[in-house]
Amino acid sequence: MPLTKTERAKNVKATSLLVNPHPCGHIVYPYTDEVLVGQAVALFASAGLRTSEGVILIMSAAHCESIKLRLQLEGLSPDVYEHSGQLICVTAEDLLATFLNDGVIQEEVFHGTVGSLIAKVRASDTTGSDGKVRVFGEMVNQLRGSDPKATARLEELWNTVIEEHSVALLCTYALHGGGDHIPDDLVCLHSHSIERDSSVV
Repeated sequence: MPLTKTERAKNVKATSLLVNPHPCGHIVYPYTDEVLVGQAVALFASAGLRTSEGVILIMSAAHCESIKLRLQLEGLSPDVYEHSGQLICVTAEDLLATFLNDGVIQEEVFHGTVGSLIAKVRASDTTGSDGKVRVFGEMVNQLRGSDPKATARLEELWNTVIEEHSVALLCTYALHGGGDHIPDDLVCLHSHSIERDSSVV
């Protein structure tokens, strides 16, 4: 069945946000469909790599291989980009463990760790002279179910990183069932929101 005009407009908006995010944008994409979120993250990352931006992917262990495979299907070689330093892939669970202690975020450790990743990708010979960097992060999604307070604080800390380092950030939240949603107090911590399960192809 062909898309309606409204559905096409939504697709264009979602695609545009992912391909050309605001340099200091904080995008949230809620989803229930693993295929759609994989497409969205791959589009976000591939668009940055193709324009010589630095790309940092902080992915759940479950998504690491599938997102890298999607990049390969788009004609990109994650291994080559990682070797050059333009792409950095980190496991979300491992990164969380470096600064989260009994539900308490060690804020200086977080800033130091994330700041080092951004500096490293900017130092790549293949990153453009304007030093643009885009980050995809799943750590907030990891925390959401178990610790809403830490989730909100982590989003706030990401906003300080965005302001300090001028990076674009994409967050995704897995929703479970039709009644599940992202609370308003989390949504308002983002500058842009993509409609739930929006298609980008």
